[in-house]
Amino acid sequence: MTKFSNNAIKYIKQRIKETDILKRFLSLLLAALMLIGCASALAETTIYKELGLAIDFSAIQDKSANYPFLKNWGVGSRDPFLSSMGIYFVNLPKTVIETISEMEEGSEDAEAWEALEDALTVNLGAIYVTNAKSLVEAGADESLLAQCEVTEFGTQGDYHYFLVYNPDFVLDKLSSFYDAADTGDYEHSPQEMKATALADIELVCSELRKALQAAELFEPVDTAAEFIGQVVEFESVDLDGNVVKSADLFKDNKVTMVNLWGSWCINCVNEMAGLAELHKRLQEKGCGIVGVEYERGESVEKMADTARKVLADNGVTYPNVWIPEGNPIFAQAGGFPFSLFVDSEGKILTYPIKGAPRDAISVYESTFEKLLAGEAIVDSPETGSTKNESGEYRVFVYDEDGNPVKGVIVQLCDESTCSFQKTKADGMAIFQVDEPKVYDVHVGKVPEGYQTSDEAYKTLDTYSDTDIFISKVE
Repeated sequence: MTKFSNNAIKYIKQRIKETDILKRFLSLLLAALMLIGCASALAETTIYKELGLAIDFSAIQDKSANYPFLKNWGVGSRDPFLSSMGIYFVNLPKTVIETISEMEEGSEDAEAWEALEDALTVNLGAIYVTNAKSLVEAGADESLLAQCEVTEFGTQGDYHYFLVYNPDFVLDKLSSFYDAADTGDYEHSPQEMKATALADIELVCSELRKALQAAELFEPVDTAAEFIGQVVEFESVDLDGNVVKSADLFKDNKVTMVNLWGSWCINCVNEMAGLAELHKRLQEKGCGIVGVEYERGESVEKMADTARKVLADNGVTYPNVWIPEGNPIFAQAGGFPFSLFVDSEGKILTYPIKGAPRDAISVYESTFEKLLAGEAIVDSPETGSTKNESGEYRVFVYDEDGNPVKGVIVQLCDESTCSFQKTKADGMAIFQVDEPKVYDVHVGKVPEGYQTSDEAYKTLDTYSDTDIFISKVE
């Protein structure tokens, strides 16, 4: 594939500085099309274990002028088992996307094009798998589903497979985009490009239905459970550059908590002082904590300085190492903080804890106590509700990196009514109710840049805190 020339890169940089996103899109797109070679071969059948689905999406990509793709969201909840996959459409030709992927990661040009790609990505719908007989029974918002086309396209054992698509929303969004675009002197007018995009979406959705009918269905797999029994094994360096082996970190502990974190993750830093104190208590029981540190986009020296300061400010004395590149277990983290519990040989003993649950230190310490007592932990503690003494129900919404999300509309519902509140800057929505009991909690509307979650949560039968994690649009 042809690379960008130096002159082309200079041109793109200049355009980035001078134009807004709509005008930039049209001018950069036409410039890129003159510089890009042929598309590479597309993937064939892909297996999605969490969905129990094997589908050949390459034929759809091949027929599409732009770039449709599937994004596996994984397991949303386990009772009833509900996993999902997003269906996305990037309003950029496939060749543009492939050229972006060849650019040097973290470079100014790559970041500019990736930002453009994010801005022009549309969520066409989703595929859901649940052992409930309907998405409403599985906890999905009935009012939101009423706005969509919902089709059950298959069953496998106790599992039901649904395609959810909202054509009016998608078509209106793209129409508005092109109708507002600059109509300058371009090789293809915005209206011509609009017609291509809208026809492309209709094609994708039509072909997807055919592909789903031909897809192979099998028993979905809870991939979080697959962590249990795997062995964490790595060689890395600490923040001073000394070589460290995982076997040496684990061998003297009955149980070790491996905590993946980064200074950019607010919840990672917020829980660190508590982890430092927990580690001291754990040492008396023959256990401990190991930090695995992951920084982004800076020189090694700056990253080390940043990490050392965070550790020092929080009184951390337990060992910390850089995240080893290519580690197959750490690569599945999917969010931070991310904690694993391993024995003296590095074998994972229970579900990972993704994100920082409310009263995180108590959750971690309780997990240690159960493992030391020989209890089999069968429920994942990654999300859930914990009792509070505030006299109200509180819901906390975070992104996959553990940062609070402002502006999420949250619903608290009983059998007859629903209350709505919006999260503040700390990610918290507060519900004051007269009767403590079990309520259903749902995410309603999310801010731009985040994916709507259909997962259902339940409060305790007393005043409690509930944590919810939502994903950013990719």
